[in-house]
Amino acid sequence: MAVYKKCKKVNCRKLIDYSSGEKFCPAHKGHDNRIYNQQRRREKKEYISFYSSASWRTKRENILRRDNYLCQDCLKKGFVTPATIVHHIIETSEDWSLRLIDSNLVSVCAACHNREHKK
Repeated sequence: MAVYKKCKKVNCRKLIDYSSGEKFCPAHKGHDNRIYNQQRRREKKEYISFYSSASWRTKRENILRRDNYLCQDCLKKGFVTPATIVHHIIETSEDWSLRLIDSNLVSVCAACHNREHKK
């Protein structure tokens, strides 16, 4: 009797044979977040250093506190959800000068952040 497990790709529900040793289904074979992140770090060193800087950590905490640690997108829909991410409304890749401007930052939950980046 074969034993199956889910593909490791986020939101993929395809099953793969456990004994195959594969982590991803055939559609996502070769996908590995670690490899993507390593490539991204090499390409965008200023972004990586910014997100690990003291100025960003302080700003992030201030924005979360300003928004009472609640997801602002969920609040607009009438739901109360804890915020774990500070999102740039205009991305840093589009306008680097807005990276620490309060009006360009909003607290969101992981689900809303992922939904925003899928657009």
